[in-house]
Amino acid sequence: MTTLSKLTKWVLAAMVGVTCVAAQNIGVQPGNTLKLTFRGLPEAETARVSGNYQVSDRGTIRLPMVNEVQVAGLPADRAAAVVENAYRKAGIYTAPTVEAVIVIDDAVQGENATVSVGGYVTRAGKVPYRRGLRLVEALQGAGDRTPFGGRNIELIRGQKLILLDFRKPEVKNYELLPNDVITVKQKGPFELDRG
Repeated sequence: MTTLSKLTKWVLAAMVGVTCVAAQNIGVQPGNTLKLTFRGLPEAETARVSGNYQVSDRGTIRLPMVNEVQVAGLPADRAAAVVENAYRKAGIYTAPTVEAVIVIDDAVQGENATVSVGGYVTRAGKVPYRRGLRLVEALQGAGDRTPFGGRNIELIRGQKLILLDFRKPEVKNYELLPNDVITVKQKGPFELDRG
């Protein structure tokens, strides 16, 4: 194998790894599906509890024998730990190991999925959502910021408030999820017009 092909494989592997990490860092959201794979249990029990679990509007999943567990806003690894602890605390399994993967539900991202854009924008309202929608694109879909629109942006995702500074390139490229609520705050008295 040539050095170039080894380098190409390494770069591609690194890119795939970064993509997976970015997806996991978003955290579990209502409407997602959480795929749980249990290990360290008898085969029949593993088959019984492993599977896909729909995240409710309240941010919970309903698990066999332990009922509802709150997972919204958690990264996949923390959601897995919460599930493990729920089974341990209930005395059902003594040492479960859970692997969790967030699967964004395609139905949530269908034709009717939107993000809400408000505050100091030209046309406040719903902007159609599509996979990979970025903050800058959602603002452009709302006619962009008005002359009074500032750099500070509030993003509400589920029950979580995220404060963003639009001057930063990584914020302009911030990936949105269905049902995100974006509010452009008013420009401060000493804020310069720099994008």
